[in-house]
Amino acid sequence: MTLPSLFLSHGAPTLPLTDTPARAFLQQLGHTFERPKAILVISAHWETAVPTVNAVDSNETIHDFGGFPRALYDLRYPAPG
Repeated sequence: MTLPSLFLSHGAPTLPLTDTPARAFLQQLGHTFERPKAILVISAHWETAVPTVNAVDSNETIHDFGGFPRALYDLRYPAPG
């Protein structure tokens, strides 16, 4: 089975802390499709001189924002590389 391509905006940085329709949608999304073998993420927040692929055992959480509630900076998501 071929899985669809999806564009998902990360939304406001406070999304994990607020009860919104966008948060509810993202919470149920993982139950909608079969488990993929891989996920490709393209980010405008990662700049390199040439196209680059990140391949690590575990990705570090990067908080590239400021001025939000402390609870947001305490969140970690050690996604496997």
